[in-house]
Amino acid sequence: MNNNFNILDPLENDIAEYLFDYHKGIEQAITNSRLADRFQLNERTLRLIITKLIVKDLIPIGSCSTNHSGIFYISDDTDFKIASDELMSRIRKLSKRHKSLRIGYYKRIENKQLVLI
Repeated sequence: MNNNFNILDPLENDIAEYLFDYHKGIEQAITNSRLADRFQLNERTLRLIITKLIVKDLIPIGSCSTNHSGIFYISDDTDFKIASDELMSRIRKLSKRHKSLRIGYYKRIENKQLVLI
């Protein structure tokens, strides 16, 4: 196996190799809860590790919340597009939420309705 995971700490390496070996492609996606159980982690810790693998270590791991819901090792252009579209959808929703929060906050300030607790 030539996956270049040897620079990771042992747990990160095990997770990356497991995804590479058993969950390559969207069709083989594994749910967060099953992956967390597999490595005896809570889901929050798993998400932090997956984020590090993607952002710092540049491991192509995707996720999808529709159809084959779960985490998967990106193996081709289709997988990449699905993972990318998922992220862009989340970004749009968070941007809309941020905009609404900002508008609501400033409207309350203008109307002196902001109550500090």
